Amino acid sequence: MKRILFDNQIFRKQPYGGISKYFTELLTGLKAHHVYKVLPKKFYSANVNLVTNNLTKLNRLRNAKFLPGRKSIERVIVKQEELVTLDILQSGKFDVFHPTYFNPYFLDNLPAKKPLVVTVHDMIHENYYSDHYEYLLDETYWKRRIIPRANHIIAVSEYTKQQVLKYFPDFDAAKISVVYHGINPYPANGDVHTGLPEKYILFVGVRKHYKNFIWLARALAPYLLQHNITLLCAGATPIDLYENEILQSLKLDKHVKQLPLHNNENIGDLYSKALCFVFPSAEEGFGIPILEAFVSNCPVVLANSSCFPEIAGDAALYFDLTNKEEIVKQIDKIINEPGVKDDLVAKGQERAKLFTWEDTVAKHVEIYNSLLS
Repeated sequence: MKRILFDNQIFRKQPYGGISKYFTELLTGLKAHHVYKVLPKKFYSANVNLVTNNLTKLNRLRNAKFLPGRKSIERVIVKQEELVTLDILQSGKFDVFHPTYFNPYFLDNLPAKKPLVVTVHDMIHENYYSDHYEYLLDETYWKRRIIPRANHIIAVSEYTKQQVLKYFPDFDAAKISVVYHGINPYPANGDVHTGLPEKYILFVGVRKHYKNFIWLARALAPYLLQHNITLLCAGATPIDLYENEILQSLKLDKHVKQLPLHNNENIGDLYSKALCFVFPSAEEGFGIPILEAFVSNCPVVLANSSCFPEIAGDAALYFDLTNKEEIVKQIDKIINEPGVKDDLVAKGQERAKLFTWEDTVAKHVEIYNSLLS
């Protein structure tokens, strides 16, 4: 039985989120292919994906929110976890190492004959953050060390593969495989979220500058006010002072609401009740919210950028990020033109069938086997 070693990097970084969801699906799916997952014994995490699948132990010190010296304790736990992983690497009791993020702490201890597989989810840091963002430099530096050492790279879209080759032109393109994420249908939980606006357009996730949230608010302001529609932001942090000032200047302070999400368990309810889901981001590696909308019968409106056409195909309406009027026109089509919403929902349901976690896991196993043959 082949043994694939994983570490705990992403599960320390994310209490929930897309990358940790991907690795959790991979960890739980390997057994069906008679592949054994090797996890460090000190695999502590409160990540909701791990906890739900009984893949972790909870560490009370790590998870105590108001414990004095918590950051120092966290550093000690991280070092312990890394040392346990390094011990496994040095023992050679595994066949392939697939780290869950880019920290190259292990490179000096990785046996030369053991294949290294790295998953690249996007190249957003390289495309959008210049060198003066010092707090973000770790990831770009880590990638520069780890990617050239990889025996194989998994890219989550063809777009991401091309971005990797843009920044690492000497890397052999034949050693980069495109493997899409999957999606599971959300359970019909009924009215999970109370107090939702009567009519809302849904925006999901963080609102960093490349996500174009402020651009979206400015583009939609007259339409939202005219039709008494709310722009509902699900997840991420509360609206900050800068955002609130802009929203007030647009008279949108009562037409934009933020709803915290602690996991994705009930997010299908938000999609299914929305007039539509909008994704104005200039850059994504895959775009899991697109699939979340598809399986929740929610029509999708996307920026015509990055990987979006590759993932959504003809199951979405698109707009140009240089044209604020175009996004309004596309949303209005869904709301007011007969048949448009139903057509998009039907196409989204069919499109979602192309993305299954079973297929994702099977393709990973093929890659592992190819490296060991």
